[in-house]
Amino acid sequence: MPEPTQAGEPPADPAPTSPAPAPHSSRWLIDAIFAGAVVVGVFATLAVWINRQVLNTNSWTNTSSQLLADPKIEAAVSGVLVNELFSSVNVAAEIKGVLPSQLAGLAAPATAGLRALAIQVAPQVLSNATVQSAWRLANRTAQLELVRILNGGSKTVSTTNGVVVLHLYPLLVQLATQLGLQEQLASVQPGLQGAAGAAGRGAVQQKLGVTLPALSGNIVILRSSQLKTAQNIVKSIKGFALVLPVIALGLFILAVWLAHGWRRVAVRATGWCLIGIGVIVVLVRRVIGDVLVDSLVKAPSTKPAAHQVYAIGTSLLHDSAIALITYGAAIVIGTWILGETRLALALRRALAPSLRVHAPYVYAAAGLALLIVVVWGPFPSTRQPIPVIGIAVLLALGIRALRRMTAREFPDARAGDTARSIRTWSSARRHSAFVAISAARPTVADSGERDAQITDLGRLADLYHRGDLTDEEFRAQKARLLSPHS
Repeated sequence: MPEPTQAGEPPADPAPTSPAPAPHSSRWLIDAIFAGAVVVGVFATLAVWINRQVLNTNSWTNTSSQLLADPKIEAAVSGVLVNELFSSVNVAAEIKGVLPSQLAGLAAPATAGLRALAIQVAPQVLSNATVQSAWRLANRTAQLELVRILNGGSKTVSTTNGVVVLHLYPLLVQLATQLGLQEQLASVQPGLQGAAGAAGRGAVQQKLGVTLPALSGNIVILRSSQLKTAQNIVKSIKGFALVLPVIALGLFILAVWLAHGWRRVAVRATGWCLIGIGVIVVLVRRVIGDVLVDSLVKAPSTKPAAHQVYAIGTSLLHDSAIALITYGAAIVIGTWILGETRLALALRRALAPSLRVHAPYVYAAAGLALLIVVVWGPFPSTRQPIPVIGIAVLLALGIRALRRMTAREFPDARAGDTARSIRTWSSARRHSAFVAISAARPTVADSGERDAQITDLGRLADLYHRGDLTDEEFRAQKARLLSPHS
């Protein structure tokens, strides 16, 4: 008949048995499943990131706002805007037209000075709160329109002349206004459109070997010939973002289920696999970023801005990788606490009284820690209700399993046992060191007496810390044991 337990204490399980060794073929199968789960997990992480970063309007808008606010990117965009403005408006001719004929030679220096001023003013234009708000709204609207196009379009969305275009013209107007060139820009812009504008652009393009847009500040994002391919890719990404995480999770569950007799080890392996997925994603992000920027950006002056664009654009991917590493580490630590090492055993012995007597406080402390993490929100998953609920359930199950284990292993553990054991061990070590020093003196007869002396000192320290000896009795007995004539 099992012994009665205290109120609130979980019933003790049967005595633990050592994990049964897995058959060789079964172990190979489980290892293969874990390897497949890691591969699928890497692709699942990439698919989820693309789905959230490109196809999620809020993520896209936040990222675009971070891009324009970054100093390196701001400097690069400022240079583009200045070049665009001075390419659209013949500033030297405008200045020469308002100067007296005898001062016409100053038009070129004045243009250079105005260009230098524009380079200084452009970052101020981009950092203006109104401009940034307009940029954020424009990017949000553009992303919504782009997603509608990629999802098949609608009555209000179409591709003009077979292209999807991002308009930077409003920013160009803001810069021209700051420099007092808005009228010149407005007068020149219509000349770039229509038949005459097309003929002029064609002559310039043939002469200079460059392509000029019909409207200044336009960036072509997508052409009609690429639209169908982009739509197919978007559909595939959405499917992969839903299916691949489920497949990876299913593979991990299957591997743990097959590991009969050593499931704790399999769960720990799952944690290491999550850490591996996170590390692989971090390395892939780093390598692809360096290769991509070096292959696309040739000018050394713009590479820092390009690296910043890539870093900000892949920040969600980096956060997902760090989250996987963190969750994997938590699983590894949790399975270690339930393991058979001496340190894990000592930790469970120390926690046993609190887990048995103060279980509600333990659950409350764990809930408070989870609440702090949710409020902090370091990862995307900690800001979403379903993952948070899943983490809370796993945390509660882990505490319950730990309570059952400590109740079985240490049914008589009391608060303060660990502290007393540490004090006893420390006192014994100090006494051993003292006796070892004394052993070098010729007053000690042989090693047998020294060993007996060390044993007696350890027992004496234990009696003292248990409260069975007073201070005076402890000092007297200690002096007697250390006496060379005792």
